[in-house]
Amino acid sequence: MKYAQWFCTVNDLVADKQAPGVDEARMFQAIKDASDWVQKDIGWFLPVTMTNYFTGNGSGKLIIPPSLLAIVSISNDGVTLSASDYLLKPDHGFWANGPFGKIEVKVNASLSNWSTEQDGIEVEGRWGKYERSAEIGATVQNDTQQSNSQSTLKVSDGGRVSPGMVLLIGDEQESVSGWSDPTESVTLLNGGISANDEIVTVDNGALLNTGEMLRIGFEQMKIKDKRSDQVSVIRGWNGTGRVLHADNAPVDVYRTVNVERGMNGTDAAVHVLTTAISRYVVPDDVLLLTKEIATLSVNKALSGYQGRTGNADTGVVFYNDIFPRFDIEQIKKNYYIPRAR
Repeated sequence: MKYAQWFCTVNDLVADKQAPGVDEARMFQAIKDASDWVQKDIGWFLPVTMTNYFTGNGSGKLIIPPSLLAIVSISNDGVTLSASDYLLKPDHGFWANGPFGKIEVKVNASLSNWSTEQDGIEVEGRWGKYERSAEIGATVQNDTQQSNSQSTLKVSDGGRVSPGMVLLIGDEQESVSGWSDPTESVTLLNGGISANDEIVTVDNGALLNTGEMLRIGFEQMKIKDKRSDQVSVIRGWNGTGRVLHADNAPVDVYRTVNVERGMNGTDAAVHVLTTAISRYVVPDDVLLLTKEIATLSVNKALSGYQGRTGNADTGVVFYNDIFPRFDIEQIKKNYYIPRAR
C-alpha cells in the first residue's frame, strides 16, 4: 500500500512566508518530512482504506481500535451485513469528522451477536483520526480523460492545486508531488515588460486565473491578482530570475501536476473530462503544527544545519529545535482516546 499522509501544501507555506522567488521543491520536501513525523507521532489524519479482522466475544458489542472512520463493507462469519444491522459508537465519533471505537448490533438486526471465531469479523473501511474533504473548484482536463495509469493530472485552474495536496477524484486518492510541463502559449504578452515590472498586460486575461504560475521565456511568475487583461505578478518565482520580455512573448501556464495514483489504499481509476476534484484537509491544529515543523526545517536547512542565521548587524536567529515540544504535546492531547476495557 502506498501512503500519502501529507498534512499541508506548498501554498500553505507560501501564504505564511510571503516571500518572492520561493523554492517550491525545497518546501515540498520539508512538508513531507514534517507530515511523516506528525503521522508517526500522532496518527493518520487522512483516511486509509483497508480491511481489518476481529474476533468478537459473543455479545452484541464489538470493541475495535478507535480509528474506524467509515465502513465500506462488513461481514460476520461470512454473512455480509447492511447498515441497518449495526451502529457506530460513540455517536458522531470521538470528535467532529473523527473515528469510532465500537460497533453495536442493532435491535431486530439480522444478527444478534458478533462471531467468536478467530478473525470471524471482516471490516473493510476507512481508518484514521480524521476525514474531511472539500471541492477545490477545478476539474479534470486530461484530453478526454485521465487513464488509470497516467502519472500526471491536468486541471482547469492551476491556482487551485499545490504540491502536498492529497486529491480525491471519485473514490481514488492522488497525491500531488510537483509540477509537470506547463500548457504552452495560453495567451501572449501585450507589450514588452522590463525586469522590474510587476503589472503584466496580456492579450486575454480571461484565460488566466489568480494563483496560477506562469512561464515567460525561462522566468516563472506567480499571479497575485488580475483585472481584465492586466495581472499583478510575483517575479522570479522558484529562483528563475527577473529578465525583460518582448511584446507578443508566449505566456505558458502550469496546470499539469505530477501525481502518485491509488494512494492510501484506494484503487487507480479512469476519470473523465470535467470531473470535479476534491482534496482532503486536516484539522486546523494539525495543519498549524505541520506548517510550524516544515518552516523550522526549511529555516534550519538555510543555516547549513548550524541552527543560526543572520549576524550582529541584522540580528541573529537560532533554529536549534525543529520539533516544538510544547505545541506537539498540546495537540497530541486533542486526539488522545483512553483504551476501552
